[in-house]
Amino acid sequence: LACTDCHVLHALNDAALSRKDQADICLNCHNKQRAEFSRTSAHPVRQGKINCGDCHNPHGSMEDSLLRVNGSKNMTCYSCHAEKRGPFLWAHAPVVEDCGVCHEHHGAINSSLLKKRQPLLCQQCHSQTLHPSYEYDGSSLTNNSRSKYVLGKSCLNCHAQVHGSNHP
Repeated sequence: LACTDCHVLHALNDAALSRKDQADICLNCHNKQRAEFSRTSAHPVRQGKINCGDCHNPHGSMEDSLLRVNGSKNMTCYSCHAEKRGPFLWAHAPVVEDCGVCHEHHGAINSSLLKKRQPLLCQQCHSQTLHPSYEYDGSSLTNNSRSKYVLGKSCLNCHAQVHGSNHP
């Protein structure tokens, strides 16, 4: 890329330097991300509350995806979502590994930027063995189980602190 692909030389107001217009400049080329920001659950780029430069350094970075914060992908997320950082007495392993295990970074069709809806997201790693849950494939209600937890279809009915907790 050349500087002029994003910047207008000798212009009084370069749109790439404007917080208001920066996302439009980036999304002219990044069509996949433009589509992701149009999903039901997305970071508020379209609303102008954040822009691409809050997470990414367009001029280069030592991190994957030109992330602005050094250390890990999670550190970029924690710069806005500090309450998820911990330390926790009990930390959910995927949270420590990478927020992207469960969440889409730009936008998702599920709430809270989740990659899959509840409880399918949890059940891709957690089995139902010795637990009052069943796979929700339509057959769970035929086994005479009328548990409010099964009918609620969400692990979050009991496990509210999925990122981590200080409760043993």
